[in-house]
Amino acid sequence: MLKVLSTLLAIRTSSAFNLFFYYVQRLPLLGKMVKNSVYARLELKRTAAVFVIAVLLLWSVISKLLYLYLLVYLPITAASERSNAHEPLELFIHVFVLISLLVAGVSSANVLEPKREKYVAVKLMRMSPTLYMKAALSYRYVVFLASYLPALTVFVLLLQGTVLQAVMLAVSVTGWRVLCEYLHLKLYEKTGVVLVKQVAVVWLVIIAGYTAGYLPLFLEKAPMAGPIFTHGLPVLALAVLGASAAVLLARYRQYREAVDAATKRDDPYLNVRGMIADANKTSVQARESDYAEETMRREPFEGKKGYAYLNAIFFARHRSLIRRPVYKRLAIAAAAGIIGSIAMLVIGRMQPGLLQLELAMVFPILPIAMSLLTVGETMCRAMFYHCDISLTRYSFYRRAAYEHFLIRLRRMIGQNLLIAAVLGGALTLIAFAAGGDIGLLHVVLLWISIASLAVFFTIHHLFLYYIFQPYSTDLNMKNPLYFIVSMPVSAACGFAVFFRVSPAAFASVVLSIAIIYFVVAALSVRKYAHNTFRVK
Repeated sequence: MLKVLSTLLAIRTSSAFNLFFYYVQRLPLLGKMVKNSVYARLELKRTAAVFVIAVLLLWSVISKLLYLYLLVYLPITAASERSNAHEPLELFIHVFVLISLLVAGVSSANVLEPKREKYVAVKLMRMSPTLYMKAALSYRYVVFLASYLPALTVFVLLLQGTVLQAVMLAVSVTGWRVLCEYLHLKLYEKTGVVLVKQVAVVWLVIIAGYTAGYLPLFLEKAPMAGPIFTHGLPVLALAVLGASAAVLLARYRQYREAVDAATKRDDPYLNVRGMIADANKTSVQARESDYAEETMRREPFEGKKGYAYLNAIFFARHRSLIRRPVYKRLAIAAAAGIIGSIAMLVIGRMQPGLLQLELAMVFPILPIAMSLLTVGETMCRAMFYHCDISLTRYSFYRRAAYEHFLIRLRRMIGQNLLIAAVLGGALTLIAFAAGGDIGLLHVVLLWISIASLAVFFTIHHLFLYYIFQPYSTDLNMKNPLYFIVSMPVSAACGFAVFFRVSPAAFASVVLSIAIIYFVVAALSVRKYAHNTFRVK
């Protein structure tokens, strides 16, 4: 197995090496100094392998530190400043257990995870699926435990805990995750269901887990999982179960079926057209009725020419694909408003005075809500697959990127403002039904904030699409810069929940950021998109 592990690490280091120099070549000045011959320099790759492995191991620790700081430590310290109802260490353990054990145990399974590396090793290099999975799982969970130990020790000690408690938490989460790997595998063996691909189930668990995890931060009386994991018996039980699962995984003999399930939709180098056809049947599928001649005649094409005419044809021919996600989000926002209002009225009648919801309390959750509800990434994927995947190969189309960027921006802003209007109405209705202080000023500020966020996220998605163009021909996202630029926006949405400001300040900041972002995006697309907006 050591030979397989060595090969596995060689694949990872070579992929990291190639990816690094590929994106270095995209840089304006430095890129010209890197020649294509660098990819064939095996000696350089072998020399750099030790450095790459060290970086990957270091990043494993850093990522755990960032994860614990942003999602656990920062929220619980912010909550502790407002209330002393719960001990900070108990809150830390509670949040960590809920999102790292419950949520991650359902949403993550390495054995069934589609990965390029898995496809290369098993399908192209003909490596034994059993040996590959044993080596991959062994490496993953040894590094998993080794990286969690220092990360948890740092934050547990900051919260006046002990090293023993940090070790107990690291052992618990590692044992549980190994057990979950085996349970995911057995579930697939018995039912043929790959749980991590059941989007509805996974998102329900994520929403429920994060809600239960963060609930004690806002309520003085809430059930806590923290005290359970400060005792040795539950930790010992999870350690024993994890060790037993590790033995069962080592003896498992049907890894080929699991690997086939994970790689049949992965990046198929030998069948790109098959992948595109498969993707066309799912997330970017258009209806045949959209192409009907009598339907097309009703579309208002008069007076349009050039790229305005081209985009009008695109939006007309893919009406169902464009409108479907909008209608879903409108239905979700409207249903939330109706159900929430009814719940507020019922609770208010049963226990008067229990709920005093002020509209100002809603503002911190608006960035997260709008990031989930706005139509951005779905639209960009559809535009790429049905239009830009062919046209970006031509220089005249890339040179006109600024022109069709503005056309699409106006269209998408209109869709997202419609969603924002329904959400604003739903939140206002819920606040009114709760009998809280809504106030005309707060209502106006709420609607300004929601509209500004709708515009901001529209610009954000379209700007990233034109500047980084993250999609490859198989509709996978390949550009790491896309994720790096997206991370600060996601982090800011999370910070808004815990660092509250007045509604007036919130609305002013969001509106200003949206205006500034539009100026930056427009100038950047005009200057750089002719080089960046291309097929990868």
